[in-house]
Amino acid sequence: MKFRFCGEGDCPDWVLAEIISTLSNLSIENLEQLSDLVAQRICGQAFEEAKIKSLTSTLTNEGKTAVACINFMLTSAARYSCTESIFGEEIQQLGLPKDHAAVMCRVLQKHSAAIRQTLISKSFRINELKSVRDISTPGQTPPNYATLELKISQELVDGLPKDTTHVLNIDRAQMKALLAELKLARDVMQKYENKPDS
Repeated sequence: MKFRFCGEGDCPDWVLAEIISTLSNLSIENLEQLSDLVAQRICGQAFEEAKIKSLTSTLTNEGKTAVACINFMLTSAARYSCTESIFGEEIQQLGLPKDHAAVMCRVLQKHSAAIRQTLISKSFRINELKSVRDISTPGQTPPNYATLELKISQELVDGLPKDTTHVLNIDRAQMKALLAELKLARDVMQKYENKPDS
């Protein structure tokens, strides 16, 4: 089946499984509060982990899959401008009880404009490289290598954007070649940026 809230595509199997096995088993009040917290997180507000853990205490894996499922449903419905009535019908077709679906529709109605605006403003900001730092240490970094620390903003982890840090070793010769290529790419981009409109 094709679903409007999935952009006229199929609903992913993992979302279907979460709807049936997890979201349907939450109380209506807990689902509403959890969905509201996820919607706020999508819009850039702080993620209240303690509150989420208390709302999902009856679930396995601290509710991470439930949060990822709600995140997918709300962002997809907002992205594809799915109306609350169609969203409600479709998630009921997927197995969510009527009262649970009504709660999800209320949350979507309350946050869809803000979610859509957030998606537009962050459309090119997922997995954005924020900083690179050389943290090479003699004795720990292999010879002829550099140890770099990469800070990434809004990297998708378990379906949710998170600020992350990665440490990697890179061959110094490869690093020089990469730097030269990046400078060349920057120069090309600046030429296009400074090119007068014809």
